Amino acid sequence: MQGLEPIPVEVAIFYICVLHAAQEMIFKTICFILSFLGIAATGLSRKDLSKHAVKTIKTEHGAIYDCVDFYKQPAFDHPLLKNHSFHPDMRPSTTTQRITNKASWTMKGLNATEADIIPLKYGGCPRGTVPIRRTENKKLRPITTNDDISGTVFSLSQTKITPSNIIYNGVGAVISIYKPRVLTSQYSSGEIIIKGGTDTIIAGWTVNPNKYSDSETRFFAYTIAGDMHCFNSECGFVLLSSDVPLDALLKPVSVRGQQIYVNKFFIYRDPTSGNWWLQLGGIEKEPITLGFWPRKIFTGLQSSGTYAACGGEVYTIATLPPPEMGTGLFPGPFMGDDAYCTEFVVVDNTNTIVYATDTDLYTNNDAYGVMDVRSKYHTYHRFPFGGPNPN
Repeated sequence: MQGLEPIPVEVAIFYICVLHAAQEMIFKTICFILSFLGIAATGLSRKDLSKHAVKTIKTEHGAIYDCVDFYKQPAFDHPLLKNHSFHPDMRPSTTTQRITNKASWTMKGLNATEADIIPLKYGGCPRGTVPIRRTENKKLRPITTNDDISGTVFSLSQTKITPSNIIYNGVGAVISIYKPRVLTSQYSSGEIIIKGGTDTIIAGWTVNPNKYSDSETRFFAYTIAGDMHCFNSECGFVLLSSDVPLDALLKPVSVRGQQIYVNKFFIYRDPTSGNWWLQLGGIEKEPITLGFWPRKIFTGLQSSGTYAACGGEVYTIATLPPPEMGTGLFPGPFMGDDAYCTEFVVVDNTNTIVYATDTDLYTNNDAYGVMDVRSKYHTYHRFPFGGPNPN
């Protein structure tokens, strides 16, 4: 058989270039399609996460959690966390543990019981994995407001904005747990807030049917880090807990005129690493450390915060009836079963937990309210918040 005639070098190079260009065009086309469909070209989508789950847990309310390897959780899709040294056995520094153990979380003068934090059944996720809720990733938390009952409304006790260099390395409060009535495209929350520059961390309880597809009272966290606005673990929060997810159910809930249930929420900065840790519970039971926000995802909160608050928040659109905040009733000074926050504390510049004493009240809509009710001997403050119930 006669051998094939060799191809000239310049022709071979031409064909290689054409093939490379075609492959590059195909790759760019695929990336464009993925981008158009909202699928990230880097990291794992929520569907990808379910494929990598080592275990799947379905709750009685229909929520599905995928037990995902610690290193494949959504936090590490953050561009600033691509190269990290975090691991599933991380804990706050011993300095921070000493600080938090000194906290005197009480319920002075309150006829209340600590609500249960409902863990995932079957023992939760295996060691080395974390529970990530399978969700459509709806993000209902606009920040715009106006003078009508639409947009976001706050009723808060807050630290005063003063020219002095007061800083906060943490914020905490005991907040009564309720189940306010809200509609789809609305939410209602009781929460703590810490801010620094353009960054904000919020944690507490919420009823948010648009986000969670139910009207249950759930724990939540919300992060504003620069241009990123995210719920729970969606933009940089590193989850460590294997059996308590970031949207854990809180039960039972308070019923006006009956038993009142509360829980403690606490955010604090580790003075060693600069990471911001999140803790839930710890009044009558052991607190649960859920995880942390890495220092490097922030700008304003890379160091201490400059503002702290606790109270209520609602959101609605103008075409809907206004949602309930707390019990739905405007707070009064003698109504002991109003929704409230109490034990409002901050971590000061010496990393000591102290009561937030230099505070004022804030609401951006007069239909809702917040009050400062002091005990007989002014040893503690209770900040009831609420409104408006159409009845």
